[in-house]
Amino acid sequence: MKLILVYNADDGIFNAVTDTIHKVISPRTYECRLCQFTYGMTGMLNKWRRFIQSLPVEKEFLHRNEFRKSYPEESTALPAVFKNEDDRISALITGEEINVCANLDELIELVDSRVKEQNDL
Repeated sequence: MKLILVYNADDGIFNAVTDTIHKVISPRTYECRLCQFTYGMTGMLNKWRRFIQSLPVEKEFLHRNEFRKSYPEESTALPAVFKNEDDRISALITGEEINVCANLDELIELVDSRVKEQNDL
């Protein structure tokens, strides 16, 4: 199984700078809780990096535009975490589930529990 973590933000330097400023100035209106919880002003948060590295599965991180280009048939609302098994993807964690997390610790618990569920199958 491979995890595909998809941000509700586009890639590119201009978008990264704009998103960072938006998160600081108006965090309540920022559209990507996955970005908000896992990235700070200078990059990926160490706690999240250590957690992600500890997962016993392959991981891929995509921005919205990259994901839509690679998987044009997938219409799940973003951000989201997908699983890819045998070249078929399905939502493992929806944007709605990510958005109800209150902080990084809750997001880590959610991702960890879903990955463990999949590995127990």
